[in-house]
Amino acid sequence: MKQILLVTSLLGFITSEAQAILPDNFPVIDQKINESGLHYIIHPVNDNSRAEIRLIISAGSLMETPEQAGGAHFLEHLVFKKSLFGNLEKLGVKLERDFNASTHYESTIYKISVPNTPENINLCLEIIRKNIFRDLFKEISSSDIEKEKNVIIQELRDRGNEGIFYHEKIGNSIFKNKLPGGTEADIQKLDKTSLESYFRKWYTTGNAHIVIVGDINTSATEKKIISLFKDTTLSHHQSVNNPAIDYASLIPKQNVFSIQQGKQKTLSIDWIAVTQKKTEDLKNTLIQKLYTELIRQNIAHTGLQNITFFDDWFLGNIFHSGFEIRAKDKASLHKSYEQLGAFSVQIKKQKISQEQFDILKQKVIKSIFIPFPNRAIDIATYYEDIIGRHQYIIPAEKRFIAQKILDDLKEEEIRLYNGFPWFNTPQFSLLQVPLESFDITENDLSNSFRTGKKSGIKLERPIAVEKETNKETLPVHYTIASPKTAFAKVASEKQLSHLNAYQIRLSNGINVILTPDSKAEKSTIIYYGRGGFLQLSDTDYPLYKDLNYYANQIGIKPYKYSILSEILSQNDTSYSSYIGNYSNEIRITAPDKNLELALKLLYHSIYNYVLPIEDFRADIQQKLQEEDKDEQTSGNEYAQFQQSEELFLGNYRKAESKKLTKQELKNIDISWLFIFYNQIFRNTTDRAVLISGNFNMQQAKALVIKYFGAYKTTHQILQWQTGSFPISLKEDFAPENEMRKDVTLITKSPVVPSAKNIFAIQLAKELLQSLFFETARNRYGKVYSPSVSFDYKTYPIPSVSFIVKFRSEKEDIPFLKNLFLNLMKDSADAHALENSKKAFLISMTEKINDPYSKEKEIVQSCIDQLNIEDLENYESLINSITVDDINAILSSVKSVDAQLIQ
Repeated sequence: MKQILLVTSLLGFITSEAQAILPDNFPVIDQKINESGLHYIIHPVNDNSRAEIRLIISAGSLMETPEQAGGAHFLEHLVFKKSLFGNLEKLGVKLERDFNASTHYESTIYKISVPNTPENINLCLEIIRKNIFRDLFKEISSSDIEKEKNVIIQELRDRGNEGIFYHEKIGNSIFKNKLPGGTEADIQKLDKTSLESYFRKWYTTGNAHIVIVGDINTSATEKKIISLFKDTTLSHHQSVNNPAIDYASLIPKQNVFSIQQGKQKTLSIDWIAVTQKKTEDLKNTLIQKLYTELIRQNIAHTGLQNITFFDDWFLGNIFHSGFEIRAKDKASLHKSYEQLGAFSVQIKKQKISQEQFDILKQKVIKSIFIPFPNRAIDIATYYEDIIGRHQYIIPAEKRFIAQKILDDLKEEEIRLYNGFPWFNTPQFSLLQVPLESFDITENDLSNSFRTGKKSGIKLERPIAVEKETNKETLPVHYTIASPKTAFAKVASEKQLSHLNAYQIRLSNGINVILTPDSKAEKSTIIYYGRGGFLQLSDTDYPLYKDLNYYANQIGIKPYKYSILSEILSQNDTSYSSYIGNYSNEIRITAPDKNLELALKLLYHSIYNYVLPIEDFRADIQQKLQEEDKDEQTSGNEYAQFQQSEELFLGNYRKAESKKLTKQELKNIDISWLFIFYNQIFRNTTDRAVLISGNFNMQQAKALVIKYFGAYKTTHQILQWQTGSFPISLKEDFAPENEMRKDVTLITKSPVVPSAKNIFAIQLAKELLQSLFFETARNRYGKVYSPSVSFDYKTYPIPSVSFIVKFRSEKEDIPFLKNLFLNLMKDSADAHALENSKKAFLISMTEKINDPYSKEKEIVQSCIDQLNIEDLENYESLINSITVDDINAILSSVKSVDAQLIQ
């Protein structure tokens, strides 16, 4: 569960960046149950993928007593641990992906996303009523609390309580001692009595909001809510008044600046102000927004390219604004800061024309009030913001009020606005200078700023100069001939209903999948298949590894690449080729009207291209002129960590960073490289093509037969270098003086390369994720935020690896290795498998319904097994997987390797 320490408000009443406006007469139900005080919103939307449910408790860390510090976040953990987690899994939803929670200063928000059915929504409402409002603490023991302390303390250590810059912003305010999550000392002293007292005071129906968004029957859903939550016996239904906080007296009104190290140094100057949640503050807020828009426009007009102005909100109602200045050295930083001083004088003197003033007001009203979002998850997020993080108001009439205020505003009210004191006398309260940064002091910056104010540097708006009419670039006249000979005919055609796709098999071995997408702006052609750099030996690979670059410089006879690039630009078309370790692809995107041109370009890039000889020679010559340097191993421990992992998985070779000798460079012949290129791309045995776009299906089918039928039949057996990769990881190269470690546990074992087994691997991963989370994290409290992933290969040597990453103490690693290995032996539980299948089917269905995700799934499916029917029948394949299938995958794992890094 996620604790939020720095909340950027998006949709508050006054303090918002934007407020969504409901369409007129939109059928949103927004009511309160008089008997229990529960407030609910039911928002129908034409988005049938998921129903989004939110339970918002109007209480967070600000409501804690000293004895309850850290309790709001702790309760969030207990709610998921004892009530929601197990009950929701039966719906096929997953923790973090589909249900999660966050604790804030003034609210705690529980988020649930379920398949959009009345039964699922009703079950979620019943879970909330029974397991939270009936009495959560009937199922909470002191033992549960002690175990969860370990988990929360690890979460605090790894996520922290924000940095020094954040703490400087909140000053010595109430926020400093009320951080969501508390401190380790706070967590250690919490007990059942203090947690239960917080729960009973604040977790009441009168202090709660339920939001449901989805393609739902609003009337039936409302009846269900009323029937469940009308009961006045629900735990202390009365509402509680939140403590009144005088934010203005707590937040320091001062400048804060820091210098961040990078390729360029960045100086940030921040100013913090407070706006109360009162209607009369709306005018000041609108003036503030007009003024910030004026600053941005003037920065753009005066050409201060290395100065950026920002403004945002955090903690719900605290305004945070300032400048970021990028500079490569101390002198240029001082110069920029001097220009900022001059800019501050100019903007105060500038007269705003009526035309400019009207444009400013239009921009502000447009930025504040935006059309209501369409997706269920975006609408649910909107309600989280206006209810959970701000005063709750649906801003139906705010636009009218704001527009009236803006219409009545005078230009001088904006120009003379004194809301930004850093324009007068900058004061610095924090200076952060990282190591190796240039030396700079507060005095230096103050002097630069004042020098700018006195220097008289003119940053006037440039006078518009009539631009010379650019001569139009003459279009390239070209003729790209279609292939004259057809080598292949249609072997079979098939409609793929689940995928909304059409499959054409040609007799030369090429498999074409057409996936129409009515919303696509362009057509995409992906020509892909097996075969890649791992076919080369470690000796040969360094000679060929630049082939990707040269392959993207090829032309089409009779056009060189320079002319080809003009043709691509002229036709709004892009082209790229890629060779990886195991696979390869050429990708072309073009407007639908240029689909035939794209197919011509693809054909010629494979069979009728121009070698980029000049580009190749120039590149080799440049490399020959470079000075020889001793090869050095990267000192970056995290890079070594990743390389070690990739070596173990077989995705990285020791020759990856080998520098060729000058003699080897002299001996390279570009024709060698393109013999390999031809072997890769002309092999029609393991070749497929995906074409997606808003095209005419009959026309597309005709073009497929015309062009891909012209590809010569080539059945090459792929030869693979199976070289030896290390099978054990570097055990420990992390510093000894650090307590927490990043850890990776990895397994490796053989797998039968079938579609069913590939789906079984993914289900096994889900089971391992759930089990490791429950045992290592919840039962033993020895890891934080574990994530399990997998890596499988169907060729050249079939293998599967399970990878689990987390943070833990070094001394726990042997225990966790054995635990992970033991989980392999009995992870397949029939009940858990059924829940995982539901979650997997939901995920697959959503991927297939999204054009971009479907594209990736089709490509990966064909790379893995070159059988599109397996993906078409994913439902039956997933449902056919048994406990024995999972055990067969996991029982082959005999050992677990580990590596650590700080």
